[in-house]
Amino acid sequence: MPCKQSISELVRRFYRTYRNCSIPLGHSLLRRVLRLCLAQNQEVRLQSGLRLQLDLSKGNQEGIFWDDGAAETQLWWAIRELVPPGGLFVDCGANCGLMGLLASQYRRARVLFIEPHPRLARSIEANVRLNNFEDRAEVIQSAVSDASGESVFYENPTADGSHSIHENWGEGEMRLLGKVKCERLEDILQTRNMQRIDFLKIDTEGNDLAVLKGLGPYLRPSLTPLIYVEMGRDQEGILRLMDSRGYAGYVAFEKRRRAVVRRRNEYEKGGRVSFFRRINDSPLDGEVLWCGKDSIICAHLDELDTR
Repeated sequence: MPCKQSISELVRRFYRTYRNCSIPLGHSLLRRVLRLCLAQNQEVRLQSGLRLQLDLSKGNQEGIFWDDGAAETQLWWAIRELVPPGGLFVDCGANCGLMGLLASQYRRARVLFIEPHPRLARSIEANVRLNNFEDRAEVIQSAVSDASGESVFYENPTADGSHSIHENWGEGEMRLLGKVKCERLEDILQTRNMQRIDFLKIDTEGNDLAVLKGLGPYLRPSLTPLIYVEMGRDQEGILRLMDSRGYAGYVAFEKRRRAVVRRRNEYEKGGRVSFFRRINDSPLDGEVLWCGKDSIICAHLDELDTR
């Protein structure tokens, strides 16, 4: 009789096969039916080999479970394509740690996971241990902003990726979780004697501009050559700040799932594809990847976009 882990893998494979076929309907219903066969807490191995402990009662972790970790494909591509081997990846707003773990897996990057929610910070620590990444990972349970101290923190009870220091962030009612430690990235880096960040990911649920300001002198392409920002709020302020510090922005331009899946599959087969286009050529609607103006990275992204 197959073990629970085998049943879980069979269910996941069946769902992905159906979702990737030509039938565009019934995905949500099928997922709800299959969910009845599964325990809430799952340990899975993604196709990449990465192992994760997931709580299926949390929407974003359930999405990772069903889609085999294929979340934020444009960021996944940027990690694989642009993070230098052994570089420093800083994940602000790390949630359960997927992106930082992928950077550690694919590029053997050193990773700073920064996550203020205590439950999610514990989840990251568990996933780091599960993959034996302790020698190149650190989990910091803190919020990041432009000032150090403490901050009130709010939890979204229905969207596990929308906890924030801003009570009015996102959809639905936020509930007070309590106070959390708050730090500036400049202080975090200087305390650890880190001279540069090779790739900075910022997904801090409405606090992205303050996080950028908290970088201080590190906010320049020579010290932080790549910054990926959610841009959910304060877009104009972020645009002005990044332009003044010598960065060019590239927007994640493709939103249609099937088109994204095709591009991802093409890349997996060795194809030269991109998911980003210069902001001046595209409407600003979504996450933005920033790199130094006229840098080698800019030239690479521009060349890929013409293909």
